[in-house]
Amino acid sequence: MTNGRELTPLEYLVMGLISVKPQSGYSIMSFFDEDAGWSASPGTIYPILKRLEKAEIIVGELEMEIETRPRKVYTLSPLGDQLLNDWLREVPRAVSSYEQREMAKWRFQFMEGRLPKHEILQWLENYLDALRIYDFGRRVFQEGTLNAMSELGQMSVHRQLIMEATLLENNTLRTWLEMAKARIAATMTSEMRPVPYTPDPKSMRDEPAPLPDEDDELGDFGG
Repeated sequence: MTNGRELTPLEYLVMGLISVKPQSGYSIMSFFDEDAGWSASPGTIYPILKRLEKAEIIVGELEMEIETRPRKVYTLSPLGDQLLNDWLREVPRAVSSYEQREMAKWRFQFMEGRLPKHEILQWLENYLDALRIYDFGRRVFQEGTLNAMSELGQMSVHRQLIMEATLLENNTLRTWLEMAKARIAATMTSEMRPVPYTPDPKSMRDEPAPLPDEDDELGDFGG
């Protein structure tokens, strides 16, 4: 929250893009144009940049791309860094909403290189827990609804198929979350694995031969 106002999902997306590398308004719009899931016009992006800059969440600097056409390039301020990290740590709502699940994927993408891996693993586990609770409640509701409709003689094949589609979507998301946890945990294990010591053959060749023990020398002359 800033100045008593909650930041919008699109504002957080803009901040996330700026966190990856400094961005101009044009480069942000170009990004959204290339991504089929989002659309943003100059009338949307430039007011967002002005609001974020006024709230000291981002910092804009003029950059002379060509002599007659300077452009403003934005970076995150320390406040923007903190707000973005707090937003990334929020557990997504496990509802069957396209926007909610898309935003969760964006958060996950922006986490890389910003949050420690153990925090990312905990975020994935919390998301899984929320999904399990939602899925359980959804199954109970759907079974009750189908049973009630059957008793009233109003069974609908289409309604049943729509309910099953929601359950399949949840199963797909759960599978992806488990896969993401396993893969990130594997990278942490490989980073922690000690590198075996391999002596340098050249340094071994350069070492002087060890002096013989005194007992060995006497042994050669002893009878």
